[in-house]
Amino acid sequence: MLRANQAVRLGLRAASRNAELSFAKGLINQGGNLLALLPIAFAAILIAALARGDALRSALLAARALAGLRWPVLGGIAAALSIALAASLLFWAGAVPLLAADAELNRRPPPGNFALLVSRGAARTVVAGILGWGISVLFTLACDAAVIFAIPALLLRPSPGLLAAAALAGAVAVTGTFLLDALARLIMVRAAAFGDSATPAFARAVSLLGARLGASALITVVFVALELIVGAVAASLTGLLSAGSFNPRDQVLALAPHAAIALAAAAVFGWLEVGRMGAFAALAADAEGLIAPAAPPEPPPRAELVVEALPADEA
Repeated sequence: MLRANQAVRLGLRAASRNAELSFAKGLINQGGNLLALLPIAFAAILIAALARGDALRSALLAARALAGLRWPVLGGIAAALSIALAASLLFWAGAVPLLAADAELNRRPPPGNFALLVSRGAARTVVAGILGWGISVLFTLACDAAVIFAIPALLLRPSPGLLAAAALAGAVAVTGTFLLDALARLIMVRAAAFGDSATPAFARAVSLLGARLGASALITVVFVALELIVGAVAASLTGLLSAGSFNPRDQVLALAPHAAIALAAAAVFGWLEVGRMGAFAALAADAEGLIAPAAPPEPPPRAELVVEALPADEA
């Protein structure tokens, strides 16, 4: 049985051997963020163009434009996020089988199969991804709604029972978020790498998650911790560039280092995302018996001579 640390090692090894997948994932993440920011940027430009001339008249025009652009901006953000989600799911349709093959073969799979895998598994992977991530998003929204309704009750009538219930709800929310993330990834692996449709992929992913609950949770915790470290390092470097100078010229000159840090962080985040999916692919392949157990280590050469050379008590 494949252990969690072995699955993490296989996932990171597959991500390193297939570096173009990590780079592509980083570009998709950054492209999705830029698309989501475009509606906000266009609305800000329009409001800034209207806010000219008399102060009171400009403020009224800006407020009217802001009220009229509220729903178009939200619609643009939703459309951008949908495009980014579709691009991510199509990427996993080709990347997950390659990661599973890398874990099974213990070497880089033959090149030239990404587009073929996407064309064959796009439909079922998109449906399975929407199912898996939809469950996770609905659970997150339900937890957020519970927190929103619980805060007024805690403020108006605080009691030990309510505090205990709030703590329990928080623990359930954190645990459920981690487990549903693992479930969504296992659904993607079953659909993309093993050719299951959405319903069988969900059923087999639930069965695998129940059988390897500890390994799945440990894989998720390890990669989340690595992503937090990378995010903290990137934020620290960005803060060092921005601290101590409020000169507009210095801030303009710092745009290039900021962009370099953002691209480097996106590449590392992409590598970690590909590695996490590769770890879950290795876990699913091991459940199917596709990963051969590692051979036991051979004894070191001339071990008996080393033992004989040790000092012994004459008595």
